[in-house]
Amino acid sequence: MSAGGSRYRLGALAVAGPALLGLSLLVAGCGGCGSNTEYPPTLTFPPRADRLVLKLPDKPAPGPNRSGKRDDDVAELDAHGGRTADPPAVAGLDVFLKDTFGTPAAPNDLHAPFKLTKAHLAEGSKLYKRHCADCHNVTGDGRGQKSGQFVVPFPRDYRQGAFKFVTSGAGLKPRRADLLRTLNDGLKGTAMPSFALLQEGERDLMVGYVTYLAARGQVEFEALRAQTESQPNDFAARLKAVLAEWDRAEAAPPLPAAPDDGEPDTPAHQEAIRRGHRLFTAKADDACANCHGEYGRKPVFRYEVWGTTAKPANFVEPQFKGGARPEDLFARVRFGIPSAGMPAHGAPKYTDRDVWDLVRFVSAGSAPAKLPPDVRAAVYPNP
Repeated sequence: MSAGGSRYRLGALAVAGPALLGLSLLVAGCGGCGSNTEYPPTLTFPPRADRLVLKLPDKPAPGPNRSGKRDDDVAELDAHGGRTADPPAVAGLDVFLKDTFGTPAAPNDLHAPFKLTKAHLAEGSKLYKRHCADCHNVTGDGRGQKSGQFVVPFPRDYRQGAFKFVTSGAGLKPRRADLLRTLNDGLKGTAMPSFALLQEGERDLMVGYVTYLAARGQVEFEALRAQTESQPNDFAARLKAVLAEWDRAEAAPPLPAAPDDGEPDTPAHQEAIRRGHRLFTAKADDACANCHGEYGRKPVFRYEVWGTTAKPANFVEPQFKGGARPEDLFARVRFGIPSAGMPAHGAPKYTDRDVWDLVRFVSAGSAPAKLPPDVRAAVYPNP
């Protein structure tokens, strides 16, 4: 097949939808991107060239991002009240990054507790190049040349060290188990496929390499931002702080156990759904209905820290991007998704019982038969 034919098919798949494209990437792209699975030994990480997002607009985003227009969409943030800037020159930064992190083919020892050692990272690099780089690119910027520019939602940009689906706490890094779960399950409704067919050890190596890219990218981003804002720049101190963030997330306490509310048709479970529905529709600044309009049928798009936009979930559709397990939903509600503008619902305003009630409601939202009659009438007024 010619290269032109391959590009044409990719464009057609992007129009057809992320689920179909995700299958294509798993089978044809992410499953094996050519016979060369190693980066060239002379390849170095290129310095960041795309604009820095320094401030997001205060108003809602106008809608979804445009395929193939990622950098254009970021550049337009300034016109909507945001602030972006070209990366400045920072004396000594490139040397520090290369000396500290190494190259794609030969990463350096970074943080043994996270298996960020030369041996682990070298193997993770090969797996990342084969399965991930087409979308996430060499540096983890989410701008892969074969696929990353065209799929929407855009692939994750790791370089700010920000992630969306974590169980560690509001604003914290993900646990290693969070990243492993994303690799294993994929992200529903996006082009991110499941890698469950890989060996567990391979997925673990990939997670280590993603963590490495995220740490490198965050040190670079924060150094560039500091230079832009005329702030002090201590690269080594910045790296130490970044790695401490990963350690803190891994040491975070576990999520609380779900209460025993019985089966969905039992009185206790039905009453939990009612309480959750009242919280969902409450008149409050952090109420769910403010962004998930008409239970998600009319979402209010939010800006993400990367300058991209996020579509709040539709709870009348049986699909949750970051997982549908009760504990997944509890973490989303309790900790929010700060990188996408979703607020946390923390204590003491919201008790664990309140959050579990919201979980009961949103879990049942796409199944009218599981809703109490009064709630069903509110969610589905025109059955």
